[in-house]
Amino acid sequence: MKTIDNILNFSIVGAPKCGTTSLFASLSERSDISFLGKDSHLLGQDLELLQRDSAVNYKGIIDQFRNNQLIGDASVWYLYSKTAAQEIHELNPDCKIIIFLRNPMELIPSLHNQHLKGGDESEIDLNKALNADHRNERIPRGVQFKYRPKYIDTVDFEQQIRRYTELFKQVLFVFHEDLKADFKDTVQRIEAFLGVDQRESINAIQSNKRQHIKHPDLLKTIKKKPILLKGVFRTLVPNKNWRHKIMTRAETAALTDSNINENQLISEENMEVVTALIQKQLPHLKELTGRDCSNWLKVME
Repeated sequence: MKTIDNILNFSIVGAPKCGTTSLFASLSERSDISFLGKDSHLLGQDLELLQRDSAVNYKGIIDQFRNNQLIGDASVWYLYSKTAAQEIHELNPDCKIIIFLRNPMELIPSLHNQHLKGGDESEIDLNKALNADHRNERIPRGVQFKYRPKYIDTVDFEQQIRRYTELFKQVLFVFHEDLKADFKDTVQRIEAFLGVDQRESINAIQSNKRQHIKHPDLLKTIKKKPILLKGVFRTLVPNKNWRHKIMTRAETAALTDSNINENQLISEENMEVVTALIQKQLPHLKELTGRDCSNWLKVME
């Protein structure tokens, strides 16, 4: 299956909120595939990721895996990164690339919700957050990102895709709508692309439910854990298990399940901006992916 030297055989490069977590979980069930981790983001050195350990030796990590396994990476911000494609190519020019895509009308609200939960967004109103992006307002320092990417930039797929199609011969495009419609068939198609046996039994992986964030500042504090606050908390609650329970309860209190239709969250004004971006990309996406994405322009009910 592999040469003697361990190499990065494939990389799931994003985009975020498109189903990469479900695929990662499904492929991780296989004994012939190993991952460097989910969203390890060991590459993409242009990304201002606050929690990345720059001292990690990428090749050293790969060498720890068995020679009879395919080694994959799954880091959703590689698609957005301007350098990740070249970095992957330097590791293995024959690396297989998997790119997930999703209707920006759905992706943007879902990503905003994720950033709120993760502590990289403090504006609870999606449209206010989008308007701040349009005005190029300074983005507050987050937990994962020093400055989180602008929402509209994360769905500018054409230029992101070209970074990979210009370097790699084998690029597979997976659409979120296909994964939702037939998870088994989509995963089998990915397994065929990777050159491994297609499983007959593939269970759909339940995706994370959308949650309404009641207290974004509380969530950000929990995720960020300021040094001073952490020290005081440890002094007041010396038992590690109790600290964990308290933090878990505080995080639960800041969230509640939501059944809201994400497509209805974008205002008419911002809908026009996203629609214009989709329209501009349509011919290029068809050229690059072979897929007509004009259905993205349809208003979801």
